[in-house]
Amino acid sequence: MPKQPDAARSAVLAVVARYLHVREQPKGSNRGPEIDRWLHAVSSPLGSPWCAAFLHGSGVEALGPEDWPFKRSGRVQDVVDACRAAHRTRPIREAVPGDLVAFYFQKLNRYAHIAILRDKSGKYVWTTDGNSIADGATGDQREGWGVFEKKRLLSDRMLALTWPEG
Repeated sequence: MPKQPDAARSAVLAVVARYLHVREQPKGSNRGPEIDRWLHAVSSPLGSPWCAAFLHGSGVEALGPEDWPFKRSGRVQDVVDACRAAHRTRPIREAVPGDLVAFYFQKLNRYAHIAILRDKSGKYVWTTDGNSIADGATGDQREGWGVFEKKRLLSDRMLALTWPEG
């Protein structure tokens, strides 16, 4: 059974869940009132992919900018690189709820999608993703049109980005 998230992780998970209604307007545009606000907060151009911006915005909303422990960036690889430099990455099997999950895309030779882990059991993880799709595709699709809860098989292309110790 996975370890229960602490208060900070739980607060972020609660904020993320409040945005399950968000959809791009129009679909496929990477735009919408909340999406534009999240992109602006990480200094990404409007219309950019927004999965990392969604998590940053939710984390800052839940905890404040001083206490959100992940890099302020709209680029997934930047968040991964900052966690690697701080020795805050783990195999996905060691992740706990509230950790971030980065997805590696071989065709791009980098991490290019990110979500937050809600739960993990056996060979599955449950995440909440921004800029995703509703039907759970797990191939090389990295962009979608809304915030969705997903169930995925554990995969070596997933990397857990962890919170600082203490």
